[in-house]
Amino acid sequence: MDRYVALEVLAPFALGVGLLTFTLVTGRMLKLTDMVVNHGVSLGEVLWLIAYIMPAFLELTLGMAVLVGVLLGFGRMSNDQEMTAARASGISLYRLAVPVMAVAFVVYVISTWFAFSLRPWANARLQDQLYYLTRTKAAAGLREKIFNDDMPRVIIYVDKISNEDGSLHGVLIADSRDPKQQNTIIATHGLVLPDKQTGGTTLRLFDGSVFGSEPTTDQSHVTSFRVYDLTIRPKKGGGVQLREPDELAYRALLQRIDAARKRGKPDYEAQTELAAKYMVPIATLLFALLGVSLGLKPARGGHSERFGVAVALFFLYYSLMRVGRTLAERGSLNAYIAMAIPDVVFLVLAVWLFMRAAQDKGNQGRGPGDLLWEFVERYEKNRAAA
Repeated sequence: MDRYVALEVLAPFALGVGLLTFTLVTGRMLKLTDMVVNHGVSLGEVLWLIAYIMPAFLELTLGMAVLVGVLLGFGRMSNDQEMTAARASGISLYRLAVPVMAVAFVVYVISTWFAFSLRPWANARLQDQLYYLTRTKAAAGLREKIFNDDMPRVIIYVDKISNEDGSLHGVLIADSRDPKQQNTIIATHGLVLPDKQTGGTTLRLFDGSVFGSEPTTDQSHVTSFRVYDLTIRPKKGGGVQLREPDELAYRALLQRIDAARKRGKPDYEAQTELAAKYMVPIATLLFALLGVSLGLKPARGGHSERFGVAVALFFLYYSLMRVGRTLAERGSLNAYIAMAIPDVVFLVLAVWLFMRAAQDKGNQGRGPGDLLWEFVERYEKNRAAA
């Protein structure tokens, strides 16, 4: 019985993970496609970016997929009267929930591993890869045969960008960062060299000339060079900052929190991230318990209605989580208390519905989607009457 119930849940769970993750990745495809088309990023590098994004997506979709799996699995068994037969044979809902909670606990362990280890590592690698692409392959947005003005007060024209090493060929640069001395630089070829320490970019140019003019004296000059470095610093406040809290490993995150407290300036974002690592994965267990009681109820729209219920519940959880995160990051509420808000709400709801279902006190003739169906029917009647 345990194996049968677990398999009934695992099949839609796997489908839910794939479908939900694909939906989230699709939302990023427009930007990734732009990187391929306009910035010369290879397909292999885009696949690496997707791989680094996946842990953050999976951390969200695993819990929701558990809810989808339990709703669809128990819904199928309930529709086929298998749940009725099991309970008529003396098997309580508490016993039927054991394999479900076992599956949910395994997913909870995986989600916790994602939160504490895999996601911070992947986020850090993602930022490093994006930095590399934007400063080298993408050359800070450089494109061939157009005047690129993405860099502050610097216009760059490149005749050709090599796909092999990213080198520039046929370079023309108008540098007006200094109003008192405006330069035009021409070079046969060059390289883009990122500086991770300052967050700036150095354009190393070869075999060219610098044409300068001074508006105050109305004088001009020409200087030839073999090698010329044009360093473009980031704007004030730019550059490479400390790692974001969601990019830090567990020990590094604790050290950052302790260091901030010793300075007398608590790092609320780091504290919120630490609390989220503990609190958010708990939703997997709550979704599983909630799905057991809701899966017993009928659904006029079949599996599509149950899937919609799962999405609606997840949206409610996510909204409460965002409220808690905002309160925690502002320092208005203790981080653990704030991040526990959605868990407490769903714990009360899940336990209450499960106890009613186990004692046959719930109205098994009405499903969670009946309110929507009744609204549609009432709307159709009013429209027909009109």
